[in-house]
Amino acid sequence: MGREAGSRREAVRAAAAEWAVRLSDPACAADTRAAFEAWRAESFENEAAFERAHAAWERTERLRAFKPGLAKPDADLFAPQEAPRRTFDRRSPWTLMAAVAAISGVVGTGVMTATASTAYATDIGERRVVVLADNSRIELNTDSKVVVRYRGGVREVKLVKGEALFEAAADKRPFVVKARDSRIETTGGELSVRLGAENAAVTVRRGAVEVEPDGKGPAKETKIAAGTAMVYGPAGSHAQPLSDAEIERALAWRQGAIALNGQSLSQAVAEFNRYNRRKVRIADPSIADLRLAGYFQSTEPMAFVTAVTHTFPVRASEGEDGVIRLARKG
Repeated sequence: MGREAGSRREAVRAAAAEWAVRLSDPACAADTRAAFEAWRAESFENEAAFERAHAAWERTERLRAFKPGLAKPDADLFAPQEAPRRTFDRRSPWTLMAAVAAISGVVGTGVMTATASTAYATDIGERRVVVLADNSRIELNTDSKVVVRYRGGVREVKLVKGEALFEAAADKRPFVVKARDSRIETTGGELSVRLGAENAAVTVRRGAVEVEPDGKGPAKETKIAAGTAMVYGPAGSHAQPLSDAEIERALAWRQGAIALNGQSLSQAVAEFNRYNRRKVRIADPSIADLRLAGYFQSTEPMAFVTAVTHTFPVRASEGEDGVIRLARKG
């Protein structure tokens, strides 16, 4: 049974590597891309294998363009020359076989020795899943960015902005998330990190993590168990236990939703504005503290506005700038 599973993994890995090479060809036909999408949709295993193969192929391409600093300078730095023809032909079956073998080898080791940084980002209203070479996963929420760097014995990810859920594959190498000045470490767990205007929030869904809010070393670290959230910033930090339902509400964005459970109207509006270019504003401070509950699609602000105007004495108007303004009726 184990041998069959191993053979299947190898077959999936080889197929993923071949797709990575074929899709890198600018002349890749539409039917080829359609066949790839069908293959990837067959299973999460296929999707994860392709993400790793694609990352390996990109590293291979970067290495191809690398020139050591002590190498002889190219003549074209000093005088115009006809650009040399590129001899690498992705369509050649022999080249394809060699590339697939090379990528399969890189993916198959499960060890990342490259120290180059790779950035992943999402636009407003977009979500993205990234599978790393060690099978760790990152889910990026709207308008977010991370920079991944695996080096030596450390798996390091920097959250530059926004929010992300990290699923660290079990490994003796620490998985470290850096967010502003803080350092969050686990060896295998699931946690979300969100950067606000001043504060940062860490929610642990599985496993345990160590948080250094100011990054000043173990003396300042706080250990957080599963089912706990911690908020920290210039004014200090505090942690509190969360129920499973509270954690799922906090992570409703993974299903494209916003879960409200007693938040104020001003908080809800700020949350919707994270996901949409069409903004909502509170024009009347007297309605800012109205409390709301319910599930809403994060990219449908008008459905949210309609619910508010039908529930409370609130009216909505749209200005020439496209901004929806909320005010008290009367």
